[in-house]
Parts: sequence; structure tokens; C-alpha cells
Amino acid sequence: MDIATESGVTVERITSEKALSGVEEDWNRLTAKSEDPNVFMTFEWFQAWNHRFTQDDHEGRRRLCVLALKQDSAVAGISPLIHRTASGFGFSVRKVEFLGGHADYNDLVLGNDLANQSKAVVTFLTQTQAEWDLVDLRDLRETGNSLTLIKDALAHTELLYRILPEKERYLYLPLDAPWAEMVNRLSRNGRQTLRKKQRRLERMGLTVRIIENPEEEPGLLEKLTAIEKQKTVRGAPSQPLIAAYPEVFQSLFHKFGPRGWLYLALMETGGRAVAWRLGFRCGRRLWDYSTAYDPSFSHLSPGMMLIPAILDYGFSHGYNEHDFLRGEESYKFRWANESHQTYRLMIWSRRWTSRARAALYLDLKARIYSLFGHRI
Repeated sequence: MDIATESGVTVERITSEKALSGVEEDWNRLTAKSEDPNVFMTFEWFQAWNHRFTQDDHEGRRRLCVLALKQDSAVAGISPLIHRTASGFGFSVRKVEFLGGHADYNDLVLGNDLANQSKAVVTFLTQTQAEWDLVDLRDLRETGNSLTLIKDALAHTELLYRILPEKERYLYLPLDAPWAEMVNRLSRNGRQTLRKKQRRLERMGLTVRIIENPEEEPGLLEKLTAIEKQKTVRGAPSQPLIAAYPEVFQSLFHKFGPRGWLYLALMETGGRAVAWRLGFRCGRRLWDYSTAYDPSFSHLSPGMMLIPAILDYGFSHGYNEHDFLRGEESYKFRWANESHQTYRLMIWSRRWTSRARAALYLDLKARIYSLFGHRI
């Protein structure tokens, strides 16, 4: 179904993996031209995770709703959405949301005409509101005046909406000097601790290297998963990421590596991997995505001690920011004192059934979050 909008943008809804593959070239073109790159908005990221989530969806609760935004018959923007039916405790709610999973930053639109393309997405949601109860878009970035444009588009509809800041901030560190200078900005105790740990690493023969093309190293993914399976948080086993989705990350390594999206900081001793930090290179920013280390080396803080090498790498290669991404873990505050904010956009129609289902669902989510500390 194509929807023509007053903004001059035609919206084509993509609902199958075959049709999704048909916009790969256009999607990659838009990604390459993006003024504010987001690895989580790439075709490769969406395709890899969508394929895995589709395999896990045994009850058929989710389906594609990717919007190809066309101007003069050419794809000028992409909005990577899905439909999902969430249920539990005797009720269900039909949602429009982002792909979900493990993306830290989301954008409503990938394209360079945000004003008209945002209007087109809102028009599409308005005209299809009988198909959903709640639009729930998490972790929206504020790039330029994107949120203002979304608000302006929604203000001209009868849809109800709220835009709220997410609970967790994204701590980051400007890369304006090499590590040798940056360390002097820390407290005296902080400097002494880091230098002491660095000397111990050197005495034990531990080395660190930055890998830009991890797909070129045979067996590297297996090394990472072996370490991650030993990961603990506060003494308890931690939920793995790469080890839980090895086929996804194998795909991402082979597709992102050659395109310059990845970096991996690896600590080794005698050819044995001890710790790693996996991140993304997005424009002039480094995004710190995931980390793990061998617990037998925990007294050396190997995960933390990879950070100086990453900061040096970033500064020497012209990056201007190191973003620790979602979460306010205590170790991040030792390095970063600035933060980015993301937002949650919720939209529901004036139909009483939509409002009732959305309210019940959101209340249940809030209760579960307060009890267990995680989102659903």
C-alpha cells in the first residue's frame, strides 16, 4: 500500500524480507550520505536482527512495517519500524515500534529531508491507526531539531502523544587530546591507580591492539564468545550478547568490517585473549558497545584498562568523541562527565480501546520495571 502525503512524500510499506532486500541499495546510499551516521540504522543491522527475531517469533506476533519514503519516485528516506502484538495477563496490545533488541540509538527517519519525511511518517500512522493501539518508539536521538519536527507533525493531527526522556543517560568523553594528556585531568588518586595497573599489565606481558577488520582474523569470534561466557556482574553470571547471537555478529563482522564501521580492542598474553571491547565507528564518533574479560584477570581490571588504548586510537585517527552508550555503570563516571539524552515517543489514537489497551500495557511495564529493573 502506497500513501501519498501533502508533504510531497509517498510512503511505501515494506512487509516482507524479499521486499526489504529490494531497498538494500537505496538504504546503503542513504546511510553513506547521512550527516549524523548511526550504525543501528543501517540495512545490515536491521536485516541481521530481523532475520533472527523472525526465527524466534514462533507465534507470528511481529511483522515488518519498514517505510520507504519516496520523493519523485526515488527512495529518499527509510523509517525502520515493525508491528508487534504484545500480550500477557489476559490482554494484548498492537504496537508499532523500532526493531528492538540491542540498538542503543534510534532515529525515526534516515534521510536528509527530516521535516517532510517526519510529516509523511505521521500521516501514515494517522491513516493506519485502526491497525495499532500504541506507537512506542524508544531511545530516539535528538539530532538537530528532529524532535521539534516530530512534535510539529503530530500537532496537526488528532493523535495523542507524549515525548519523555529515557531514564538512562549516555555518558561520553570528548577526544581532544592524546591519553598522556587526558590522564592528567583525572584526580591524583585516579592517575596513580591507572598508572599502577598499567605497570602491572606490562610486567605480566599483557598487550593491547586495536583491530579495525575483525572479519579478517580466523577464529576471533570464537575467542570473544569464550570470554563472554565467563562474564559475571556482581558475582553472578551475566547474560551474554555475542555468545547468544553468534550468527548475527558473524554477519555484522563480515558486512561492517569492510565498510569501516567496527573496531575491537583486544588484550592478549602469549596469543591468549584476556579481554575485549567491541565498538562502532560512526562518523567522527566512537561508540563503545560491549565488553568482557577473563575473570581470572579481574584483579587487573582488564576491561577498564582497554579504554586508554581506545582513546589514544580515537584521537590519533581524528575522532572527536567516545560514547559509552546506554547505561550509567559506575566505571563510566571515572572517564566521562558529559552525557547525551534519548527520548521515548508514545502515540495513541482517540479510540477508547486504543487508550485503554495502551494505558494498561504501560502501567504493567512500569510495574515490571520497578520489580525487576528491565524493560519489556
